[in-house]
Amino acid sequence: MRDTCTACLGTAFLGFTFSQLTSCSSLPVFKTNLSGKTVSVPFTSFAESKLVIVRDMQVAYDILVVKKSDSEYNAIYMKCSHQENPVTATETGLFCSAHGSRFDLEGNVLKEPALHPLKKFKTETSAESLVIDLNS
Repeated sequence: MRDTCTACLGTAFLGFTFSQLTSCSSLPVFKTNLSGKTVSVPFTSFAESKLVIVRDMQVAYDILVVKKSDSEYNAIYMKCSHQENPVTATETGLFCSAHGSRFDLEGNVLKEPALHPLKKFKTETSAESLVIDLNS
C-alpha cells in the first residue's frame, strides 16, 4: 500500500512539474559586451520574439527587453525588488522563484511580497539597434 501511495505521489508531482515546465517558454538570449555604461541590442534580435533577454557578464543580472512597438521598448533589470534574487521571464511576465513575487511586462508588482516595481533602464533607438542606458 505504501509503495502504491509513493508511486501515485511521484506521478502526480512529475505531472505537475512537467506541466509547469511546458508552460515556461524559452526566450531568446542576446549576449553582449558592455560599452561604457550602455548596451546595444540589434533590432534583428527581435525577429523571432518581442521579448529578448540581454546578458552581459559585467552586469550582475540579465535585462529583459520588451518590444512594445518599433520605437518603444522596456528594458527591465531582472533583479527582484524584494530581496535581490534573480527573476525569470516568460511571455506573460516575470516571477521570482525565491518568494513568489510576480511582475508584469512593465515591471509592476502583480503579487507580493515585493512591494516595489522592478528597475527599468532608459532606452534610445539608433539606426540599427536599441541602446540601453545602464546609468538610469
